[in-house]
Amino acid sequence: MKILLLVTGGRGGSDFFQGLLDGHDEIYQFPGILRPTKNFEKIFEMKNPIKIANKFIEYAPNFFDSSNDSHERHNSLGKNKNQHYKVNKKNFINNFKNLHNYKTLNNLEILKMLHEAYYLARGKKTKKIKILFIHTHTVEMTRQFLKIVKLNNYSIIHTMRNPIEAIYSPIKNWLKFKKGIFFFPRNLFFQIDLALNGISDLLKINNKTYTVLLENLLTKRRAVMKDFCKIFKIKFSTKLLNCTYFGLQWWGDSVSGRWIGKSQKNLKPKNLNLSKYFFERDINYFKFLSYEISKKYYGEKYNLSENKNIYINIFPMKAEILVWKNTFKHKRVKPKVYIKRLLSIPHFYLKRVILINKFFIKNNYFPYSIGSK
Repeated sequence: MKILLLVTGGRGGSDFFQGLLDGHDEIYQFPGILRPTKNFEKIFEMKNPIKIANKFIEYAPNFFDSSNDSHERHNSLGKNKNQHYKVNKKNFINNFKNLHNYKTLNNLEILKMLHEAYYLARGKKTKKIKILFIHTHTVEMTRQFLKIVKLNNYSIIHTMRNPIEAIYSPIKNWLKFKKGIFFFPRNLFFQIDLALNGISDLLKINNKTYTVLLENLLTKRRAVMKDFCKIFKIKFSTKLLNCTYFGLQWWGDSVSGRWIGKSQKNLKPKNLNLSKYFFERDINYFKFLSYEISKKYYGEKYNLSENKNIYINIFPMKAEILVWKNTFKHKRVKPKVYIKRLLSIPHFYLKRVILINKFFIKNNYFPYSIGSK
């Protein structure tokens, strides 16, 4: 069985890509992210199969009843945005118990059995399964996941988008989402670093990495999904062209603030108001740092004149100033939390100046982009 880990770039369409694989009879996947939390780790510390199954249900309740999953909008699925899915917990526990049968298993074997028990509880056949598809989401979460579940042979799928848009989109969406309560200097640094260093960081984890460009998913989806099936030796189906969860239409997460639906027009970004979040020097700087990525995956869409070759930028960026203001604004938290956030302003500003520059960002190798041929 092949094992694929799904890792996102900044608003790079990882949930969308995962939803395209929904229902394929040769793929195991849970309907969401497997976050390597302490509760996730505790699952594998248990020996009793009933306790393991119950701990997994406790760890991922939305996998068994999505009616409360408003963040990913799995509570608003289907044609009329009023459906959700359920999986019988008792059936899942009994299935896992029978599969496990009190044997001594490693963490990967337990994880595979959890998937099989889940699919059996859904009434799905499991004999044709060829791929275990796991959404680990971020680079750091992937590292933590691999510490818990030891993998020797696996591939990484990295969904990404144009670097400028990959920085712009999360800033725009997260500052808007619930008035910016989840977006502070740490988060801004994370998004910038992900857009510029995500590929190289993943290659350090595993050189068997592929990219999936969000732009290609929008404009040449059939080619991408056919190529994906060819690479990993599974059958292509037209079901792979529509994003669903449990066969129900998915309309996008709550952060975007849009109901994307089936229309590719709704998925395509609107005219980017870059000046709202970037100074002109910021845009030039990011273009310079991401030049190799843009050239490889998107073609050379701009020429860099000599005065735009900025190797290091010590000036505060417009996005940083906006995030600093957002940090000051959110005072209704515990004093220790607020002080910590205030101290994070100079910390991540200096970290950005020191680490996000041409001296440290060096992408020398670019993985194959699925659907590019």
